[in-house]
Amino acid sequence: MPLDENGPARDAATTKAGEADGLRGQAAACRRLSIQARTRAGTKALNDLGDHFDEQARKLDPSSMKR
Repeated sequence: MPLDENGPARDAATTKAGEADGLRGQAAACRRLSIQARTRAGTKALNDLGDHFDEQARKLDPSSMKR
């Protein structure tokens, strides 16, 4: 099997994309949970946490932004 000269770089990009997807999944979970929050403060905290996860995903892999 021939070696891919971009192998390690491609692996790193794939890893970053996977981590960014994981963070976006956590952001989505926070937003789903915020609907069930019993207080406005709880809703805001979960939405803020979702925003934080999205921001971390953007920093990790800007090309992974979801629409």
